[in-house]
Amino acid sequence: MTEFLHGQEAFLKVGNYQTDVFEAINEAKDYILNNDCPFLSIDISGLNVIDAIKVCVLSSTFHYAKYCKGRIRWFVKDRKIKDQISLLKLDNIEIEIKQTRRNYADFGEIPLRNLRLCH
Repeated sequence: MTEFLHGQEAFLKVGNYQTDVFEAINEAKDYILNNDCPFLSIDISGLNVIDAIKVCVLSSTFHYAKYCKGRIRWFVKDRKIKDQISLLKLDNIEIEIKQTRRNYADFGEIPLRNLRLCH
C-alpha cells in the first residue's frame, strides 16, 4: 500500500495483491488505527470486483469504528464495481470511478511528431 499525505487528508493506493488481499486489508486497518485520518482516500482501481468489495467493506468498517463522522473516498476501476459497492449502503463512503489519463486523442486532432531512431 502506498501512502501520500496532503493537508489533513491521507491517500492510500492498494497495490497488487494477487495472492492474499487480506494483506491489503490489514495494512489499511493498521494505518487507520495508528494514524489520525478522519478523511481518507483509497485507490482500489487495481483490484477485481470481489477483492475491491472485501477491501472496501472491511476497511470502511474499521474506519467507521474510529471516526463515526469520518469519510473514505474510494477510487474504483469501473461502473460495475461502483454499483456493487453502492448496493452495500455504507454511510461513511464516497465512490468515484478512477479517470484514465488524458491525452491528445481525447481532444480531437492528434499532433503529428516526426521521430528519429537513435543508433
